[in-house]
Amino acid sequence: MAISFKRPWMGVAIPCFIIAFIGYNAHYFILVNFLSLGKQIFFQCILSMIWLSYYLAIMTNPGRPPKVTKDPANTQKFCKKCETYKPERSHHCKTCNQCVLMMDHHCPWTMNCVGYSNYPQFLRFLFWVIITTGYLLIQLCIRIKYIWDHRYLRSASYNITTKTELIFLTILTPFDAFILLTIFVLFIRCIRNQIFNGMTQIENWEQERLESLYYRRNSTLLQTLINQVWTIYPTEKTSVHETEAEELLEKKRQHRLRFMTIVNFPYDNGFMANMTTSLGSSPFNWIWPWGGPEGDGTSFEHSEVNMYEKGSSLQDIILSLPWPPDGGRQQASSGEQNVEVNQEDGEFVIRNNNVSIDRRSWQNDWGEELKDFGVDAEIDS
Repeated sequence: MAISFKRPWMGVAIPCFIIAFIGYNAHYFILVNFLSLGKQIFFQCILSMIWLSYYLAIMTNPGRPPKVTKDPANTQKFCKKCETYKPERSHHCKTCNQCVLMMDHHCPWTMNCVGYSNYPQFLRFLFWVIITTGYLLIQLCIRIKYIWDHRYLRSASYNITTKTELIFLTILTPFDAFILLTIFVLFIRCIRNQIFNGMTQIENWEQERLESLYYRRNSTLLQTLINQVWTIYPTEKTSVHETEAEELLEKKRQHRLRFMTIVNFPYDNGFMANMTTSLGSSPFNWIWPWGGPEGDGTSFEHSEVNMYEKGSSLQDIILSLPWPPDGGRQQASSGEQNVEVNQEDGEFVIRNNNVSIDRRSWQNDWGEELKDFGVDAEIDS
């Protein structure tokens, strides 16, 4: 679920306090007691990388589309607030009050959107938090073990620790571990979506929405996709393709047509290509604080499966539809209260239909709605 603050600056003040509280208290009350000077300098260097990458994630504009008043391909959506056509993968952020190129989500912790131009900075910020908190946790555990092993050696003349150090060890160790765990989970989610699947968080949400809608009882998604083909590619509305449409609809009614055979995410081009799209082609760019992708964020390479070829089968043309293939249209809720049971590949699949199918209020398994990513859902349809 989305986090919001009455005073947006609190979203930056809280992380700054946490970084400073853990980093500097750990150094001056614990690490100086046993770490070598070289290791202390190393810790301060990686801590500084957190500050730098965080600053860049906050201050770098996520990417603003150029003004475009015509859409010759008839595939882009018009943003009434920005008064321009939005390139593919772009959305209007209601908080930043601008359209954002390859928008991933609006982050309250940076008071900024995460998009095409600053996604590398955001990912590097998460990376350096993990490196720093992980390194610190190892050192804190080493210190705790040392103190425990020598707990009987303390005396008036030989004291291996102080009360202040023990207090900060007790506070900072679980606190540091908690931050490491939460940021690591977020980092893995970002890597899984953007690098392994080529998706932003919004696009992953769309994929889950479409799959949920497809397997709903009496789903009309396939018919919507066919109508999209007739709208975008009117010359493909031939008698042959109309016959194919009836056959596909019949297969769907008989539960013989799987979701992945008619909906395929178009921007997933493999691990290295996804890395290049998000972070740039050079490994040096991946760690360089100011490194980023080399394109302009307005057009992206499509996978071969999603390339449109005139005269292809209707099923292949459906796969070539712009993302999202249903046009992101709002679906009226049926109000049904039921559970659907289908059989797929010899296994029974149970799907709960007790949720709204309106795009503006549909929730994924994390309980996230479209607006939770910062998208202005009222105009993004």
